[in-house]
Amino acid sequence: MPLSTIYLDLFTEDFRSGIIGIFVAREWGGFKSLVGKSILLLSLGLLGQAFGQYSFWYYNFALKIEVPYPGIPDLGYFGTIPCYIAAAWLLAKSSGAKISLQSFTSKLQAILIPVVMLSIAFLLFLRNYQFDTTALLQTFLDFGYPIGQSIYISIAILTFSLTRKILGGSMRTPVLLLIAAFFAQFLSDYIFIYFHDLYFPASFIDYFYLVAYFIMSISLINLKIVADKLKAGK
Repeated sequence: MPLSTIYLDLFTEDFRSGIIGIFVAREWGGFKSLVGKSILLLSLGLLGQAFGQYSFWYYNFALKIEVPYPGIPDLGYFGTIPCYIAAAWLLAKSSGAKISLQSFTSKLQAILIPVVMLSIAFLLFLRNYQFDTTALLQTFLDFGYPIGQSIYISIAILTFSLTRKILGGSMRTPVLLLIAAFFAQFLSDYIFIYFHDLYFPASFIDYFYLVAYFIMSISLINLKIVADKLKAGK
């Protein structure tokens, strides 16, 4: 099988997941509900990843040139970050996190979780960073990727931590899977950067991204199951 075909097969998962999410959002009322809007934003983020992957493929296999950074793929990759942040925030609101923040312990968690995540991002991505004042866009992206990912992971963890008693059994699994998907993508980016010199399309690094997209798909499917149960009155 041609390498280009394998590469495309690997990254149909993010596109499929994005389409699945759109249909799942309809089950939650689409833009009429917080959960529906959250799922739509997750779907938009996944489609952004798909755009980044397919444009990456175009540079590699159609144009046969090195993928520029910053470049067109970053429109999709970085565009995912605000979508995920907004999605995690809306999910937090729909889950009752605001009410839970009234206690001192909850407020402490709201401070510590982002600090820990940002510290991890700094240690993994930015510890030995060399500033280049002539490449402002690259510098922005270099900082924006890990910091943005830390923000949406923090919101997701905080949502679960503050609402685990409120959420009950129905939303527990989808939220946990969403956190796992966020972490998997964060880990995939770290592995990509760490092994960048060894990277080639359809390498082992790409399979880490595939796992991240797959976990996100399972989270979205679980959200559909929850919606079906709510409609059935179970």
